[in-house]
Amino acid sequence: MSIHKYVEFPVGVNKKCIDDVCYELDRETDRLTISLEGDFNSFPDKLAPYLVNRFGLGMTKLIKILTMYSSILLFFLLILEMILEKNSSLSPTMLFFASLTFFVISSYMSEIENYYNISKCKKCGRDFAYEEIKKPLIKMVSTYDKFEKTITRYMKCRYCNNKDIKTEIDYKNSKSKSKKVNKNRKTCKGCGRKLALAEYRYPDVHQEYYNAFRTIKHYKCTSCGYMEISIKYDYIATS
Repeated sequence: MSIHKYVEFPVGVNKKCIDDVCYELDRETDRLTISLEGDFNSFPDKLAPYLVNRFGLGMTKLIKILTMYSSILLFFLLILEMILEKNSSLSPTMLFFASLTFFVISSYMSEIENYYNISKCKKCGRDFAYEEIKKPLIKMVSTYDKFEKTITRYMKCRYCNNKDIKTEIDYKNSKSKSKKVNKNRKTCKGCGRKLALAEYRYPDVHQEYYNAFRTIKHYKCTSCGYMEISIKYDYIATS
């Protein structure tokens, strides 16, 4: 299933806010900034302190690395099994679920490590002290040569009331091709000229959720300066 959305920027308009999402264009650099309010993170605030205090952060990191490599190894064995079509004692289904299990464990250990790093209070030094006091700000910035998504969280220590703002890079992708593509021309909604609205640079494609991919395409009128972005969500059926 796919969902399409268009955001229009007539001449003189550089910012649009639709459904609590703000889109802002810098016409001089063609930099696109998308800002929205995120959801509170479901940190593992119960299990993380128990595991770190009992086994130490070093053991948590070691488990993360070992399970990650185990997941990768089992996945390659699965691919090899399918290519060679060998009848071994390890069935493809068993390899798939084993690889998936190790991947989930590795991801959860990574989440615990991340929670430990961002929740340590800078003032009193206590572990797992910070908690979110307002919803985070999610910002996505698209330029000719990169796409970057950052999350800014607003934290407060539950012990000494120290406040802190933490910004982390959630996703970053450098584009190998940054030149103008000047393709997929269509009629401009601003001046009405046919084939004047052109896709002027390479699109941004990234995974938004585990079952959803987002593609952002950038259009500009070669005649009047009207600009437009196309946002397409492709959802993968999971059942």
